Amino acid sequence: MDLAPLKPITSGALFGAALTAAGVYSPSVIIGQMHMADFHMLKAFLTASATSSLAIFLCNRLHISKNSPNAPSSINIFSPYDGNIVGGLLLGCGLALTGACPGTVLPQVATSVPSAPLVAFGSVLGGILYSRFGKGLKVKVEDRELLEKPAVYQRLGVSQGGAVVAYIALCAAVVAIASSLVPGDRQVLVAPVVGGLLIGGSQAANLILTGNTLGISAAYEQIGDLFWWAQKSLFGKAGPRPTIRSTAFALGTVLGSFALSRAVEIPAAEQLQIGKLRSVIGGVVMLFGARIAGGCTSGHGISGMSQLSIASIVSVAAMFGGGMALTALLG
Repeated sequence: MDLAPLKPITSGALFGAALTAAGVYSPSVIIGQMHMADFHMLKAFLTASATSSLAIFLCNRLHISKNSPNAPSSINIFSPYDGNIVGGLLLGCGLALTGACPGTVLPQVATSVPSAPLVAFGSVLGGILYSRFGKGLKVKVEDRELLEKPAVYQRLGVSQGGAVVAYIALCAAVVAIASSLVPGDRQVLVAPVVGGLLIGGSQAANLILTGNTLGISAAYEQIGDLFWWAQKSLFGKAGPRPTIRSTAFALGTVLGSFALSRAVEIPAAEQLQIGKLRSVIGGVVMLFGARIAGGCTSGHGISGMSQLSIASIVSVAAMFGGGMALTALLG
């Protein structure tokens, strides 16, 4: 029996359970972070990224997996990183509109958050639109230095090991300061730092099981690819079926979150009134932006930043900038 298809489902289940235990899937947590009033998301996010940094470094060194820092994403308008900037801004706006990201909307669906089905529908629609109209916007970056040295430590000429230690120390310092200034009193299954460690642990499991780093927005693009492939099939023009590996990971994320929420009592996510049209539009904007940027909160934030990818740092900065700006406008 071929167990290969079960590997992404299993790793996705661990990721979904970790997100749920950490409580970062709650819309109020995400929007609270964009208001800079609640740092639960930041604490878990940076802890997960720091843990992932160590996991990716060790797995690469031990030849368990081989992953490189994310390269720039460009739409050839004003910078080799303009795809990261524009896509990150759109992703952040989607987060502000929905209180979700491409990864956390799946635990929201599994735990019956009211806005989640429409946000998920919008995300799938965004994947379909990106598959047809968005891919052509991206262009190949020609600057060899940017491609050969995509990480901060490569550009600075320092060792990867030293850079990993420095990054972990920086994340720990920011988390400690945030915990001191804004302790937080959210009712969640585990503390944000513990939740971040669990998410980082799911990164290690994903590296061992699949050889890949965490990232989920590609699943929606694959659904879009399958949609257009199925349409062509009706007219006998379809080529080979697109891959569904990332889609299997996304399925596992839902299953893992659902299983944990049934196995133990999960504190209910604080309810926010997010309108139907806002949910759908936010889902479309969020997913389209994530794919233009070449990754989402997990792909760039947890995995990309942990490898000190310049493109990922730019994307995450744009994401928070766009999200906080729109949140301020929405009030």
